[in-house]
Order: sequence, then C-alpha cells, then structure tokens
Amino acid sequence: MTTSGEVQLEAKEQFREIMARLRNIGDEYLAAEAKRVAAEAEKMQLTNELEAALDEADLEASEDVQMMAELQAFTGAFRAARDRHTGEQHHPDWTVEIRTFAEAYQMAEANGLPAQDVSQAGWHPGARIGAHTAVAHSILLAYSDSGGVAMLIFEEGHLDSFACGGLDSDFTDRPFAVKTVIESGLCGVLAPEAVKLEVISENGTVFPADVVAHTFAVTIDLPSERRLNQLRRAYAAPDAEVPFVFESDDRGENYETLDRFSARVYDRNDTLLYAGPVLPDQF
Repeated sequence: MTTSGEVQLEAKEQFREIMARLRNIGDEYLAAEAKRVAAEAEKMQLTNELEAALDEADLEASEDVQMMAELQAFTGAFRAARDRHTGEQHHPDWTVEIRTFAEAYQMAEANGLPAQDVSQAGWHPGARIGAHTAVAHSILLAYSDSGGVAMLIFEEGHLDSFACGGLDSDFTDRPFAVKTVIESGLCGVLAPEAVKLEVISENGTVFPADVVAHTFAVTIDLPSERRLNQLRRAYAAPDAEVPFVFESDDRGENYETLDRFSARVYDRNDTLLYAGPVLPDQF
C-alpha cells in the first residue's frame, strides 16, 4: 500500500523531471532565438548590399541591351530561387521592369510622344499627379498585365522611388482607397465596379479625378485651398480670396486639409456608390 509520503515524493520527482525538461526547452528556445536574431541581422545587411549592387548594375546596364538582358536573367533566377526557399510568390523582375517602364515613359514625354500609350515590360501608365514627370514632384500610378499596381514617384525629372507592395485594398466599406497625398493632389485605386470619382472641397468646388484602369488621381493645390478656406472662415473680403502658395508645406497639413473634403464615387451607370469623407478615420 502506497503511503501519503510516497505519493508526495513521487509527485516531487515528476515535478523535478518536468522542470528539467522545461529548462532544457527554454535554453534551446533562447539559443534558437539568438540564432534567428543574428540571421535576421545578416539577412538585412545582405539585403542592403544586394539592393545597392542591383542599383549599380542597373545603372551600368541601362544603355546596353545585352547587359540588361543578363541582369534581368539574374534577377529572375534569384527571385525564383528565393521563392522556393520562402514559399512566397513575387512578381519576377519587378524592380528592373518598373525602371525600364519609367525610362520608356519619360522618353516618350521628352520626345513629345503620347506617354499614355507606352507599354513596356508588361506595365502601362495609369493616372498621374503632376502635368509632367519633370516637375518638382510628380506621382504616376502604373498597372501591369498581371494585375499589379505600382506607384512611381518622380522628383525633378528623375525616378526617385517606387512602391509595389501595400497597394492592394479592401473595398468592403469604400469603393476606393487613397494611397498618398501630396501638396498638388491625391491618388489611389478604385474598386472594380467604380468608374468615376469626384472630390468636393469645403466650399463645394468639384475636382474630377483622372481615372485610368481603376487607378485615379485628383489634382488639387492643397496649400491654396487651405489658405482660401482660412480667409473665408475669417470673413475676408472677396478680393482677398486670391491664389496663395506657401513657400513650404507640411505633409501633415495636406492630410488635415483633405480631411475636410468629401468624395463621390459612381459606377458605369452613373449610380452613386459612395458619398462621404475622402479620408478614412484611420488614414
């Protein structure tokens, strides 16, 4: 017959075994975590080095068809190998493709050709903020044959940066999504059923969006709109309501100004799909 003391002794022994196993697992976890952190740091360093090398190779190969083909072959093979390791799916050669497209687009502009008709590496021009990519700040949305969307940011005639990720949108609550706001307007993407978007200022001025392949851009001089509304709220005389451009503009003020604007979105039958604020609460 087992005594109470023997039961307690057995329970303590089981607990010691459990704690020993727990400590071993904890040590192994901490060791694995240390390796993961070190691997992430190494991966980040290699990522930066890879991007720098790609930029350098792209610059050298930009005017040579054979070198560009070799670069594209490498990037395609590299991303395919990376995808096999990670199990993720990436659009092949998107960096080279977008830069090639941007060069073709600007070449058409420079030569007075219809830039909107440019088709390069599977990419096509969408809507744009800025009358020309050579202005101080211009944004061009582009779309690919595979369904991807990219945002190309030009500064003083040069492709400053671009983004492909983060442009997908949930249209459950709103049939459009604003992707960025700058001092000269806003741009984004439309839901499949939406074909027309209007932005309405505080005083009722309607700014129609340029819509191309479910991308949209609205040109608005937000600093001037902000100043005019300040004058109106201060009961300024009509002759004081003149165009006013600030020497500098804070990005936050652009969003704050646009937050007072509303939007209307229509389908192809001119049925109103949405009427409400331009920016969502969480923007």
